[in-house]
Amino acid sequence: MKPTRKQFNNIICFIVFILGLIYILNFVTPYLYRWLPNDYIRTHLIIETLADTAQTPDVVIFGNSRGMSGINGYMLEEKMKGNPTVYSLTSTGQQVSESALYYTSLPSSVKVVLQCVDIDQLSKPIDMDTPNRVALHMYGYEMDALTEKIVPSLSEKLDISPFYYNYEARNCLFTGLSILLRNLLDDDVIQDATAKELRYPTSKTSDRNDITYQRDVDEQNLNNKFVDYEIIPEWKQLLEDYYLYFQKRDIMYCLIIMPYNPDIKSSTFQEKQNALELVKETFQNIPMIDCFSLLEASDFYDAIHPNSKGAKKITEQVVLQLP
Repeated sequence: MKPTRKQFNNIICFIVFILGLIYILNFVTPYLYRWLPNDYIRTHLIIETLADTAQTPDVVIFGNSRGMSGINGYMLEEKMKGNPTVYSLTSTGQQVSESALYYTSLPSSVKVVLQCVDIDQLSKPIDMDTPNRVALHMYGYEMDALTEKIVPSLSEKLDISPFYYNYEARNCLFTGLSILLRNLLDDDVIQDATAKELRYPTSKTSDRNDITYQRDVDEQNLNNKFVDYEIIPEWKQLLEDYYLYFQKRDIMYCLIIMPYNPDIKSSTFQEKQNALELVKETFQNIPMIDCFSLLEASDFYDAIHPNSKGAKKITEQVVLQLP
């Protein structure tokens, strides 16, 4: 049966409405993303800080949420020789690949770069999680020629249509809206203090919920990260290239091997040691601070994030081993 003229007009109107809605959403999404709170707002802080010529840190820390909760910049400023200015440019989900995107933007005042490393990531291809790529796009990150030369694979992954980023941002928008409403309506909500914190951006306390902790540990124990462990050659090339780059700028580049929770037993002791030794052998020319087995289970807030007691131990190790 052929549609009537009225039905045909209704179909056309519906299609026009959908296309108009898509256009409006595509237009407003970047503004909503930057306005609503989200877990990746520290990306904006990093880009903003590196663009501000008035900011002159001496020591810079890069890494993901484990670095955020695991290294206390205030303590470094207090205990390091000369009481340097320390900035923690860590952020949620920031793998070494993302950290590398910021290296060439560091100001001339920087003398030490501390790069937190989860060694299991070195066995996976160089990449970034989608939410991190979305955040870089939304907050206006632009890759320079040198970075593009050293990490060409990431240049390709970031050079994608804005329509893609706007679509992928939808989950952050929903989460941001719920956070905003909770902040407005709930008098007891605890405000996130990490968004603008440049020394010790942690929300982890010394206390933990044992039930939640065990659930997290059980989840981690489902996956053996170190069986048949190998380091992807591209990682070796990337870190060595940047080590030489920092040498030319008279900046000390130091890898901090982040601690592994002893309650995570999916890997044998020998598997973990073999992986650690391979990392040390592969990057033997790059200064390294080994915190892999430094912490006890009680030093973790959850399965992977150090609590304040664990952060104190890691930070003391950094102070002890830096020249």
